Amino acid sequence: MRLVLMLVVLFHFSSLAAPSSVREQAGYLRAVLNQADEAYHNAGSPIMGDAAYDGLRTQYERLLAQYPELGRADHVGAAPARNERVEHSSNVLSLKKAYADAEVERFVSECGEERLFCVEPKIDGLSLVLRYREGLLVKAVTRGNGKSGVDVTSAVLASGAVPAQLKSAADFLEVRGELFMSRAAFDRLNVRRARQGEPLLKSPRSTAVGTLRLLDFGEISRRNLEFRVFELLAGRAMPATHTEALARVRRSGLETVESRAVQSAEVVSAIADLNRQRGSFLFESDGIVIRLDDRAAYASLGATAHHPRGALARKYKEAPVETRLISVEWKRGETGRLTPVACFEPVELKGATIRRASLHSRAHLRALDLRLGDWVLVVRAGGSVPEITGVNVARRTGDEKPVPDPPARPASGQ
Repeated sequence: MRLVLMLVVLFHFSSLAAPSSVREQAGYLRAVLNQADEAYHNAGSPIMGDAAYDGLRTQYERLLAQYPELGRADHVGAAPARNERVEHSSNVLSLKKAYADAEVERFVSECGEERLFCVEPKIDGLSLVLRYREGLLVKAVTRGNGKSGVDVTSAVLASGAVPAQLKSAADFLEVRGELFMSRAAFDRLNVRRARQGEPLLKSPRSTAVGTLRLLDFGEISRRNLEFRVFELLAGRAMPATHTEALARVRRSGLETVESRAVQSAEVVSAIADLNRQRGSFLFESDGIVIRLDDRAAYASLGATAHHPRGALARKYKEAPVETRLISVEWKRGETGRLTPVACFEPVELKGATIRRASLHSRAHLRALDLRLGDWVLVVRAGGSVPEITGVNVARRTGDEKPVPDPPARPASGQ
C-alpha cells in the first residue's frame, strides 16, 4: 500500500513538471525582475515604470502558480549567459537588392506574371527571430550570421516591444520581424539626454541596436522600442499565403508590417506609392520588400546561400542632403593617376557622419562644374558609398571660387 501511495505522489509531481518552454521564460523574467526589485527596494531608484513592471511580474507569478517548482530552486529556469549564441531552426537569409524598376520587372517576370505579390515597407531596424512555445516567448535571437544569432530574450522582454504570452496558450509560432525605435521615440530620447548633459544619439536604427546591448533593463523599458513581424517561419497548420500568415500572426497578439497584395502588373506602381508615403512612416525605412504571396510558389523557387528567390528588396531612390563644399583634395594612386576628393561640411546620412566623397576623375569634377563654397547634393549610393550628385545652383551668391587644378608632379630627381 505504501508503495502505491509513493507511486501516486511521484506521478502527481511529475505531471506538474514545468515544460522546457515555461522554465526558459521563467528564467528570463526572473533576470529582469531581480534587477528591477534590487533597484527599487535597495537602491531606492526604480528602473522601470509601474505598468511595465506589473506586466512582467503578473506573467511570472502566473507561471509560479501553475508550476510551484519554479519558485523552490533558484537554479530552475535560470537565464542563459549574456550574449549566448543560439542556432536558428533554419537559415535566416538576407534579400537581394534592386536599385531600378527594370530589376523589379525582371524579378516579377522570373517569379511568374500571373501571380499575387505582397508589397511592404522595409523597416530599418534590427532583425530578430522570436520563438513562442505553448504561447510563451522562450527565445528572441538576432539574425547574426544567418545560422546562429545572439540570445537577447531578457532585453526584448524588458523592452515591452512584444507580448510575453500570446492570446492562445497553445500557440506554437516562430516569426521573424524588425525591432525598431520610432522617430518620435528617438526624438524624445535625445531631448532627455540633452537635459541630462549626455551626448545625442545619431540614428533610430543604431540606437535600437545599442539598446539591446544595455545591461540596465529599466533604461531598455524606457526607450519604447517596437516590433513588427514580416514573416511567419513556423507554426501549426501553416497558411497557404503570406497574407493569411500575417493575419494569423496578428490574431495571436503580435503586430505585423502593413502588407498590400497586388497583381504582377501593379507591383511597380505600388512601389511608387510607398515611396511617396515614406516621409509619413512612424519608423525609418530603407526600402520596399516585394515577395510572392503564394507560400508554396515561394518555396518552390528555392534560395541561394544569400537570399530567397521569391523576394526582393527595392531600395529607395536616395533623397540627397545639401552641404557646403569646402575644398577638393587630390589623391594619387599607385599608378600615378590623380583622383579628386570633395571635402564638405559634415552631414548625417543613414546614421553615419560624412565629410568626403570621391569624384572619380578630373573630367567628373569639371562636368559637375563644382566651385568652392557651392551647396552640393550628397547621397550614399547603394546605401553606403558617399557621392555628389549635383549642385544647387540657385544658392550661388557669386562668392564661390573655382576649384584649382592639382599641383604639378615634381620632376624625377628633384
